Amino acid sequence: MHVGKRIAMLNPKNCRFDIGSGGIPEVVSEDVAHALGRVKAGIGREVLCLIWWPDGARLTAKDLDSYVDTMIRDEWHRRETAMLDAMLGVAMRGSRGQAAYATAHAERWPTLTPSAKGISALAEAYEQVRNGVLKEIADAGLCPDCSGRGMAFDDVGTRHECKTCGGEGHHRLSDRGRAKACGFAWERFRDSWMVVYDWVFQQCMDSLHAAEREFHRAMS
Repeated sequence: MHVGKRIAMLNPKNCRFDIGSGGIPEVVSEDVAHALGRVKAGIGREVLCLIWWPDGARLTAKDLDSYVDTMIRDEWHRRETAMLDAMLGVAMRGSRGQAAYATAHAERWPTLTPSAKGISALAEAYEQVRNGVLKEIADAGLCPDCSGRGMAFDDVGTRHECKTCGGEGHHRLSDRGRAKACGFAWERFRDSWMVVYDWVFQQCMDSLHAAEREFHRAMS
Protein backbone atom coordinates (compact mmCIF):
# COMPACT_ATOMS: atom_id res chain seq x y z
CA MET A 1 0.00 0.00 0.00
CA HIS A 2 1.19 3.52 -0.79
CA VAL A 3 2.75 5.30 2.18
CA GLY A 4 0.19 8.09 1.93
CA LYS A 5 -2.74 5.72 2.42
CA ARG A 6 -1.08 4.31 5.50
CA ILE A 7 -0.32 7.67 7.13
CA ALA A 8 -3.76 8.98 6.19
CA MET A 9 -5.10 6.46 8.71
CA LEU A 10 -3.98 8.90 11.41
CA ASN A 11 -6.44 11.54 10.19
CA PRO A 12 -9.84 11.91 11.91
CA LYS A 13 -12.49 9.45 10.73
CA ASN A 14 -16.25 9.68 10.54
CA CYS A 15 -18.01 7.22 12.82
CA ARG A 16 -20.62 4.94 11.31
CA PHE A 17 -23.10 2.89 13.32
CA ASP A 18 -24.97 1.20 10.48
CA ILE A 19 -22.35 -1.43 9.69
CA GLY A 20 -20.58 -4.15 11.60
CA SER A 21 -16.93 -4.11 12.61
CA GLY A 22 -15.97 -6.54 9.86
CA GLY A 23 -13.33 -8.26 11.98
CA ILE A 24 -9.90 -7.05 13.05
CA PRO A 25 -8.06 -5.00 10.41
CA GLU A 26 -4.61 -6.09 9.34
CA VAL A 27 -3.11 -2.68 10.15
CA VAL A 28 -4.53 -0.14 12.59
CA SER A 29 -3.66 3.49 13.21
CA GLU A 30 -1.53 2.56 16.23
CA ASP A 31 0.71 0.50 13.95
CA VAL A 32 1.08 3.44 11.60
CA ALA A 33 1.89 5.85 14.44
CA HIS A 34 4.53 3.43 15.77
CA ALA A 35 6.14 3.08 12.32
CA LEU A 36 6.12 6.85 11.80
CA GLY A 37 7.81 7.29 15.16
CA ARG A 38 10.62 4.99 13.98
CA VAL A 39 11.38 7.27 11.03
CA LYS A 40 14.39 9.45 11.80
CA ALA A 41 13.41 12.91 13.02
CA GLY A 42 14.07 15.58 10.43
CA ILE A 43 12.80 17.15 7.25
CA GLY A 44 11.68 13.89 5.66
CA ARG A 45 9.43 12.80 8.49
CA GLU A 46 7.95 16.25 8.91
CA VAL A 47 7.23 16.54 5.18
CA LEU A 48 5.54 13.13 5.27
CA CYS A 49 3.20 14.51 7.91
CA LEU A 50 2.79 17.79 6.04
CA ILE A 51 1.44 15.94 3.00
CA TRP A 52 -0.50 13.06 4.55
CA TRP A 53 -1.28 14.03 8.15
CA PRO A 54 -1.98 17.80 8.21
CA ASP A 55 -3.29 17.86 11.78
CA GLY A 56 -0.09 16.26 13.05
CA ALA A 57 2.05 18.55 10.90
CA ARG A 58 0.46 21.63 12.42
CA LEU A 59 1.70 20.54 15.84
CA THR A 60 5.32 20.45 14.63
CA ALA A 61 5.28 23.20 11.98
CA LYS A 62 7.96 25.17 13.82
CA ASP A 63 10.18 22.09 13.91
CA LEU A 64 9.96 21.71 10.13
CA ASP A 65 10.73 25.40 9.62
CA SER A 66 13.74 25.05 11.90
CA TYR A 67 15.04 21.96 10.10
CA VAL A 68 14.81 23.66 6.71
CA ASP A 69 16.32 26.90 8.03
CA THR A 70 19.29 24.99 9.42
CA MET A 71 19.75 23.16 6.11
CA ILE A 72 19.70 26.44 4.17
CA ARG A 73 22.07 28.12 6.60
CA ASP A 74 24.55 25.24 6.46
CA GLU A 75 24.49 25.19 2.67
CA TRP A 76 24.97 28.97 2.51
CA HIS A 77 28.02 28.73 4.77
CA ARG A 78 29.40 25.85 2.67
CA ARG A 79 29.14 27.94 -0.48
CA GLU A 80 30.67 30.98 1.22
CA THR A 81 33.58 28.85 2.43
CA ALA A 82 34.09 27.58 -1.12
CA MET A 83 34.12 31.19 -2.32
CA LEU A 84 36.71 32.22 0.25
CA ASP A 85 38.87 29.21 -0.60
CA ALA A 86 38.63 30.09 -4.28
CA MET A 87 39.67 33.70 -3.61
CA LEU A 88 42.63 32.42 -1.62
CA GLY A 89 43.47 30.09 -4.50
CA VAL A 90 43.54 32.99 -6.96
CA ALA A 91 45.78 34.98 -4.60
CA MET A 92 48.21 32.08 -4.25
CA ARG A 93 48.09 30.46 -7.70
CA GLY A 94 47.03 33.30 -9.95
CA SER A 95 45.38 32.22 -13.19
CA ARG A 96 45.54 28.56 -12.17
CA GLY A 97 42.91 29.30 -9.53
CA GLN A 98 40.54 31.13 -11.86
CA ALA A 99 38.45 28.08 -12.74
CA ALA A 100 37.69 27.28 -9.11
CA TYR A 101 36.88 30.94 -8.48
CA ALA A 102 34.50 31.10 -11.43
CA THR A 103 32.65 27.99 -10.23
CA ALA A 104 32.39 29.20 -6.63
CA HIS A 105 31.22 32.63 -7.77
CA ALA A 106 28.52 31.13 -10.01
CA GLU A 107 27.27 28.89 -7.19
CA ARG A 108 27.24 31.62 -4.56
CA TRP A 109 23.87 32.45 -2.97
CA PRO A 110 22.51 35.89 -2.00
CA THR A 111 23.75 37.37 1.27
CA LEU A 112 22.34 35.75 4.38
CA THR A 113 21.64 38.71 6.65
CA PRO A 114 19.77 38.37 9.96
CA SER A 115 16.08 39.19 9.82
CA ALA A 116 14.27 41.44 12.24
CA LYS A 117 13.31 38.34 14.23
CA GLY A 118 16.85 37.97 15.53
CA ILE A 119 20.28 36.67 14.65
CA SER A 120 19.09 33.05 14.69
CA ALA A 121 16.45 33.63 12.03
CA LEU A 122 17.01 33.61 8.30
CA ALA A 123 16.86 36.70 6.18
CA GLU A 124 13.31 37.45 5.09
CA ALA A 125 13.89 36.44 1.46
CA TYR A 126 15.17 33.02 2.51
CA GLU A 127 12.11 32.63 4.71
CA GLN A 128 9.95 33.40 1.68
CA VAL A 129 11.74 30.68 -0.28
CA ARG A 130 11.32 28.18 2.55
CA ASN A 131 7.62 28.96 2.89
CA GLY A 132 7.11 28.75 -0.87
CA VAL A 133 8.81 25.36 -1.10
CA LEU A 134 6.83 23.86 1.78
CA LYS A 135 3.56 25.23 0.41
CA GLU A 136 4.27 23.73 -3.02
CA ILE A 137 5.04 20.36 -1.47
CA ALA A 138 1.92 20.46 0.69
CA ASP A 139 -0.44 21.67 -2.03
CA ALA A 140 0.81 19.84 -5.11
CA GLY A 141 -0.97 16.60 -5.90
CA LEU A 142 0.75 13.30 -6.54
CA CYS A 143 2.00 12.74 -10.05
CA PRO A 144 -0.67 10.62 -11.82
CA ASP A 145 1.91 8.58 -13.75
CA CYS A 146 4.07 7.39 -10.85
CA SER A 147 1.66 7.84 -7.90
CA GLY A 148 4.24 9.95 -6.09
CA ARG A 149 7.07 7.40 -6.28
CA GLY A 150 9.19 9.42 -8.71
CA MET A 151 9.91 6.28 -10.73
CA ALA A 152 7.92 4.54 -13.47
CA PHE A 153 8.15 1.47 -15.69
CA ASP A 154 8.24 1.52 -19.48
CA ASP A 155 6.52 -0.95 -21.82
CA VAL A 156 9.20 -3.61 -21.31
CA GLY A 157 9.23 -3.30 -17.52
CA THR A 158 12.41 -1.22 -17.17
CA ARG A 159 12.35 1.10 -14.15
CA HIS A 160 13.28 4.72 -14.86
CA GLU A 161 12.79 8.26 -13.59
CA CYS A 162 9.24 9.42 -14.20
CA LYS A 163 9.20 11.79 -17.17
CA THR A 164 6.02 13.52 -16.08
CA CYS A 165 7.33 14.83 -12.76
CA GLY A 166 11.08 14.51 -13.35
CA GLY A 167 11.44 12.09 -10.46
CA GLU A 168 9.94 14.51 -7.92
CA GLY A 169 6.72 12.56 -7.40
CA HIS A 170 4.59 15.70 -7.35
CA HIS A 171 3.28 18.19 -9.84
CA ARG A 172 5.79 20.99 -10.22
CA LEU A 173 4.78 24.63 -10.18
CA SER A 174 6.05 26.72 -13.06
CA ASP A 175 8.97 29.02 -12.29
CA ARG A 176 6.65 32.01 -12.50
CA GLY A 177 4.23 30.24 -10.19
CA ARG A 178 7.03 29.67 -7.72
CA ALA A 179 8.04 33.33 -7.87
CA LYS A 180 4.46 34.35 -7.13
CA ALA A 181 4.17 31.86 -4.27
CA CYS A 182 7.29 33.33 -2.67
CA GLY A 183 6.12 36.91 -3.17
CA PHE A 184 8.98 37.83 -5.54
CA ALA A 185 8.83 39.78 -8.75
CA TRP A 186 9.60 37.40 -11.62
CA GLU A 187 12.87 39.10 -12.59
CA ARG A 188 14.17 39.05 -9.02
CA PHE A 189 13.26 35.39 -8.59
CA ARG A 190 14.82 34.39 -11.91
CA ASP A 191 18.07 36.27 -11.32
CA SER A 192 18.69 35.59 -7.62
CA TRP A 193 16.37 33.08 -6.02
CA MET A 194 15.42 30.39 -8.54
CA VAL A 195 18.57 28.36 -7.90
CA VAL A 196 18.03 28.58 -4.14
CA TYR A 197 14.41 27.46 -4.50
CA ASP A 198 15.34 24.56 -6.77
CA TRP A 199 18.02 23.36 -4.37
CA VAL A 200 15.79 23.57 -1.27
CA PHE A 201 12.90 21.87 -3.06
CA GLN A 202 15.07 18.99 -4.25
CA GLN A 203 16.64 18.48 -0.83
CA CYS A 204 13.18 18.36 0.77
CA MET A 205 11.95 15.86 -1.80
CA ASP A 206 15.06 13.69 -1.38
CA SER A 207 14.48 13.71 2.38
CA LEU A 208 10.83 12.83 1.80
CA HIS A 209 11.68 9.81 -0.35
CA ALA A 210 14.25 8.63 2.21
CA ALA A 211 11.64 8.93 4.97
CA GLU A 212 9.15 6.96 2.85
CA ARG A 213 11.67 4.13 2.56
CA GLU A 214 12.26 4.17 6.33
CA PHE A 215 8.50 4.10 6.93
CA HIS A 216 8.04 1.11 4.63
CA ARG A 217 10.80 -0.77 6.46
CA ALA A 218 9.21 0.06 9.82
CA MET A 219 5.84 -1.21 8.60
CA SER A 220 7.22 -4.48 7.26
